[in-house]
Amino acid sequence: MNKAATPYEFSILSVSTQEKIASRSLANSSDTDADTLKQLANHDDFYVRRAVATHFNTPVTALKQLGNDVEEQIRFYLAANPQTPVEALETLALDESGDVRSQVAGNVRTPIKILEQLANDSYTETLRQLAENRATPAEILQKIGHQMLETAADKTLSGLEAAVLRGISVNSNTPVAILEQICAIANPNNYNWLFPLGVAKNPQAPNYLLDKLASHDDYDVRFAVANNPSTPIFVLEKLATDKEYSIRQTVANKI
Repeated sequence: MNKAATPYEFSILSVSTQEKIASRSLANSSDTDADTLKQLANHDDFYVRRAVATHFNTPVTALKQLGNDVEEQIRFYLAANPQTPVEALETLALDESGDVRSQVAGNVRTPIKILEQLANDSYTETLRQLAENRATPAEILQKIGHQMLETAADKTLSGLEAAVLRGISVNSNTPVAILEQICAIANPNNYNWLFPLGVAKNPQAPNYLLDKLASHDDYDVRFAVANNPSTPIFVLEKLATDKEYSIRQTVANKI
């Protein structure tokens, strides 16, 4: 064995490793400038490019480029980045990966026209992200809400389908008519306490629904009504005599 060759081989490996470590450090540093990040967007190391995709200082040209990256996880993080330009989001909204599309749906900077497109997505996680996105307009929440409510009437919801309806129930943009129907779900197999709980936490829930939920059988629902900043005095007065001490105490601290 040529022992003299060993240090040379280890030296080459060390240099390569050190370069990756240095590049990863730069890509993750909040002080890294746009020009450096643009160069790092072409790096062959996955972790470097992923960090660039999430960096707030990455220039638009580099973000657009990463929208076509071969690695799904990089496109995933890029789709969630609020700095990602519209052109890239349009491409990512058509991505073959449902997980990538779902992140576009959850991005608060995604334009409404793209959100409308994603409301027709067959991937349930995409609908969940739409339901929870505070930028999703009422019309889209109504469309998804009707879809989930029809499903709930026909069968027991899956955990992810229930999460979609749960997201709609707490979204402050959800139309009142949908909130009413969520509270009226009759199928006992469909989380009959979880959805009213979401409405009880919704700051835009109307007074009459909060009044109704203040008499709900479930403790968590009544407790949420007591903690809702929009709950009117007359409902709080009703909860002031609740059988649960913690609810009465919560009300006493508010009135």
